[in-house]
Amino acid sequence: MANIQIGTAAGTTLGNPPSGDFYIFIDSDNANAYTLRDSAGTDTILGSANPATLYGLYSQTVQSATITNTVTETSVIGSGVGSLTVPADFFTVGDSYHGKVGGVISAQNGDDITIRIKTGATVLASTGAISLSPVTALGWELELDFTIATIGATGTICTNGNFAYNRDTGSLEGFVFQDVQAIDTTASNTLDITVEWGQAKTQDQIYSANFVLYKTY
Repeated sequence: MANIQIGTAAGTTLGNPPSGDFYIFIDSDNANAYTLRDSAGTDTILGSANPATLYGLYSQTVQSATITNTVTETSVIGSGVGSLTVPADFFTVGDSYHGKVGGVISAQNGDDITIRIKTGATVLASTGAISLSPVTALGWELELDFTIATIGATGTICTNGNFAYNRDTGSLEGFVFQDVQAIDTTASNTLDITVEWGQAKTQDQIYSANFVLYKTY
């Protein structure tokens, strides 16, 4: 099991930890942010050292590409600041995260869409194929919660979420989903959210305008 050393880098030069270990330190050069350093010397800002603020991990700053006229599964997350990757052996039991992503969607009546929450090729949860009502350039939102239940090569993660969008009729339509899946916490894990249309149509379009992920426990 990897070791995690906790300290402060204020006024000192912190080297790299031994292979397989990590340093977590308060970086005075980065607004006193909590920072994770691996043995390769790569620093990942984990969040603010101010306990009154949320533990931010990722904030999308660029609109994603519009996914349209394809049945290819495609990531709906745009580029941003922070990281969606958790290093190997970093998760602990009870670690919990919250994410919210939203944007604009269009679809014809009865067209199908599937949204998947993934780490690599592993599907943590899925809406399954949803038959959509007519929607023309209206808002959609996906809200997610994750909890690490057990750790190790055969660890488990509980995921629940809800997907909702505004229909052309003006009323809200949505779908709630929940799943418990295996996750290898001894390996690096990178979160992704993908969309797969059930048909290739130019009338079916979706993109995300923002996505925020933060640690809640």
